[in-house]
Formats: sequence, structure tokens, C-alpha cells
Amino acid sequence: MKKLSTKLAVYFLTTLMMCTHAAAVDLEFYKLSSTIADASKVQMTEDLFYTQLLSMSQYRVIDKRPSNYTGSTDNPKQDTMIFHGKLQEEGGAWICTLSLEQPHLNKKAEISSTYDSYFKILSDAKSSINQLFSSLSTPSSIVATEASPRQGSVGIPTYDSLSGTWSGEPYINKIVLLRGGRGFVIFQNGASMNIQVEINGNTILCTQSGKSNASYFPELPREVALVAAMDAEPITWTMTLQDDATLIGTKQTLQAITDSGTAVGAEMGTTTVTWKRQ
Repeated sequence: MKKLSTKLAVYFLTTLMMCTHAAAVDLEFYKLSSTIADASKVQMTEDLFYTQLLSMSQYRVIDKRPSNYTGSTDNPKQDTMIFHGKLQEEGGAWICTLSLEQPHLNKKAEISSTYDSYFKILSDAKSSINQLFSSLSTPSSIVATEASPRQGSVGIPTYDSLSGTWSGEPYINKIVLLRGGRGFVIFQNGASMNIQVEINGNTILCTQSGKSNASYFPELPREVALVAAMDAEPITWTMTLQDDATLIGTKQTLQAITDSGTAVGAEMGTTTVTWKRQ
């Protein structure tokens, strides 16, 4: 009787394992796209994400490296999932974007996180993956993008909730806010400016660090900017968080003094600005 019970237990366990394996969803893991010169860091990041995915027993992970995801899969299964991403370094900040798709079901989710240290990507890998899977969108929905794995409440800004990439000004390509109260501005003319970020209640103050540069004032004629930048006050932004993806406020910067429609000088002035999270 004891032998029969043992055989039955083994049979049921084997059957359960076979059913679990058969029910696992195919998850194709593709190479992280990156322009980073240090290939070892890209490889380390890929390996860590791959290992994390292998620990998720409900998925059968298929290693598709070194291929890049091209937007389609030859896997005929309707529930096949695709994992791919991008790793970038800009102005001392590390930007990691992860994407999860089910092409046959028209589902897609994406998160983009900005870090002030490469190793924070590694320490945050598990929570980033969990967030990505939990936010997989419903059919035909727009891609969901988060600039940081941890967001603060609307109206109560924190360095964590603000961290990420922002845009919205005509002469600026992007503003990157880091978790440590620092950041930088990338202008469309290629110039880069460091900023300090302070939070006082609901007010966010971003202030230029270091000396002024004529390239920081692309809205001015070059000859005017060269002279005015020599003793210009730091550019400052005074912002408030309208929602998780919108900052509104004012910017203090040099503005042109005109005579008969021609810029003859510059002085500090205030203009309204809106930043949107990318």
C-alpha cells in the first residue's frame, strides 16, 4: 500500500510538472541596443535581466541574442512575449528602457528609467522587470512610459518622482533630472548645462551650475549672447508638478533688448514654460 501511495505521488508530481511546463508562455529575450563603448557593461546588464527572467517559472525564456528585435517574431504561438530594451549614457546619467510585447495580441508596455549610477540599474533590475510585466497594456493601447520605477504622489514632488527626461522648450532638446538633486540640460545646438534641483514644498527650483555660456541663450543673436553671457545671472526655473508627466512654471533667462526691431543687448526676464515627461 505504501509503495502504491509513493508511485501515485510521483505520478501526480510528474504530471503537474509537465502541465506547468506545457502552460508556460514563450518569452523571447533579445539583445539590448546601445551605443555605450563599454561592451562589458551592456553584457552584464543583459545577463542580469536574462537571469531574472529565468527565475519566473510561468515563462519559457528563449535566448534570441545576439539578435536585435526587429518588430516581429516567427513564433506562431498567439501568446508569445518579446523582451527587449535600450541602454544609454548621456551627460553622466544612465537611461535604461525596457519593453515587453505580445505582437499577436497587440499588447505592449514600456518603462524608461534614469539613474545617476550604472550600478543602480543592476540593483533595480528585479523591481523594473516586475513593474514592466504588471503594466503590460490592454490590446491596442498606447505604450505606457515611466521615467522612474518609483513615482511620488501628484502635487508632492520628490527627487525620485521627478527623476527622468523632460522636454518642452523650443531651443532645448531635453532636460534630465537625477535622483540626487542634480541634472543637466541638453540644448538643440549641442551645448550641455548642469543644474541643481531643490524642492521646497510643492515648488521645484532648477538653477544653472557654473559659468554662463553664450550657447545657453540660443534665442539671442550670437553676437549679443557672447557679450551678455560674460556677466549673466544663472538661468533658473521655478516649477510645480501639475501631474505625473507635467511641470509648469516660469524661467528666468536673458531676453533681447531691441531697438527698431533689432537686438542691441540683453537683460534678465521671465517667461512661462511647460515641461513634459518623455
